[in-house]
Amino acid sequence: MSKKRINGFSLLELLVVMAILSMLVGIVIPRLNSSDVTVLKAQVREVMAVLKYARRSAIVDGKAKVALFSTGKKTNDHKKTTVGHWVSRGAKVQLGGEIKEITNTIKITFYPEGGSSGGDIILTHLEHKAKITVNPITGKIESEILYE
Repeated sequence: MSKKRINGFSLLELLVVMAILSMLVGIVIPRLNSSDVTVLKAQVREVMAVLKYARRSAIVDGKAKVALFSTGKKTNDHKKTTVGHWVSRGAKVQLGGEIKEITNTIKITFYPEGGSSGGDIILTHLEHKAKITVNPITGKIESEILYE
């Protein structure tokens, strides 16, 4: 009697391969979506750094200092009170609920006593949003990523 050799994979082998592939997909897919949020988080950190620097400079120098934020390019119309000019790299910038176009600039002023002109800066990148709040009385700065 001659035995015929059957080529192919057993059910167990196919199940093991499918389990390994599903684990890899479970690891890779969430990382693909998080790259958009990573870009937004990096820009939020940059805005926070500019705001904190402006606040510290106002307190140390004893003079009002301005931080500028725009979605366009940097302009050369800085005054001596301007300590930082942040330019967006793809995120839309809002003050409160109004979207500023590329030609507009948002200004936040910090005073030597620690206060500020205050307000909420909202950054939007693709479908993700972040809100940076500047307290008008204390000048403290807080941020949060808004998930929708």
